Amino acid sequence: MTSTTEMTRSAEFLAHRYDENSNAFQFVGLTREQHRRCTFLTDEYIPGDSQRVMIGSDDIIMEPDALAPIDFIFHSAFSCSTMLARALDIEGISMGLKEPIVLNDLVGMKRRGITSEELGIVLDQSIDLLARPFTGGEKIIAKPSNIVNCLAPSILEIRPESKALFLHAPLKSFLRSLAAKKMWGRIWARENAIGIFDDGDLIGGFTSSDLLRLTDIQIAAVAWLSEHARFANIIDRFGSDRVKTLDSDTFLNNKHDTIARLASFFDLELNSHRLAEVLAGPAFTQHSKDFSKFDTTARLDQHSNVDDSNGEEIDMVVQWSAAVAESQNISLELPSPLLSSQE
Repeated sequence: MTSTTEMTRSAEFLAHRYDENSNAFQFVGLTREQHRRCTFLTDEYIPGDSQRVMIGSDDIIMEPDALAPIDFIFHSAFSCSTMLARALDIEGISMGLKEPIVLNDLVGMKRRGITSEELGIVLDQSIDLLARPFTGGEKIIAKPSNIVNCLAPSILEIRPESKALFLHAPLKSFLRSLAAKKMWGRIWARENAIGIFDDGDLIGGFTSSDLLRLTDIQIAAVAWLSEHARFANIIDRFGSDRVKTLDSDTFLNNKHDTIARLASFFDLELNSHRLAEVLAGPAFTQHSKDFSKFDTTARLDQHSNVDDSNGEEIDMVVQWSAAVAESQNISLELPSPLLSSQE
């Protein structure tokens, strides 16, 4: 039997959920290999027979010196963020955490009106729990869900030594990926916009009636612009030394340079041999969602099929978005690029 103290100190027990009513965390037993097989750290992918234990926040005992440094990949969805997190799961160097749901629970608390002080206490402890390494000397690279973007300023404030990459898809690529998901993608677009509105970060200029008159693709573009504005404000606050940006098209067209530059930014000791192993590994040859064969060509083929049925609408919305961005002084190009689009 594993003791409560051992569970709270071991990375083998993921801090999966937080229950504010009981002030307790749910821990789930997961090996590193099971982490790799989980597309996301959600109940849909976590093995059903995994051990689960609730432990009160006050009963959690950790050794601060045993915690790993932790950096973050924030993203605006459909941006190959899962691929990047998988690529940075490098034995002995770094561990990629793919959308730990415990941070989503804290977003819910924030949106329900918890005080900043109360939220900060739980957020601090949650990050500590996510920073428990499987192997000593490794760094943790956490890729939260996109809904956690509202917590990015608080996370960077609480962890002044942490760095962050803001990964996004160019607007046209973003809209193509969303349209490819058909009805479910369009439903998600509205839910995503509602969440950003609840965060108080939806761009201005639209009344409720205006928003109801927009198409699903337009709503998705408004949310994309809102994320861009949010990311730009965070970069302005924390500086380019701690925050870099990257778009998915540049990433896919420059995998070697992206991983090499990101390793340098995140202070990962990745030599040329290990870099070659990463580039030849499953992150770049298997689909992040179903582990089928995947490459850049497959993504382009998917977008080509979308253009056959939605291309005209998407092109019109891209032009409309540029006008909206100009009217609200929102740059379509984020500052502090990890790589320039010309590299």
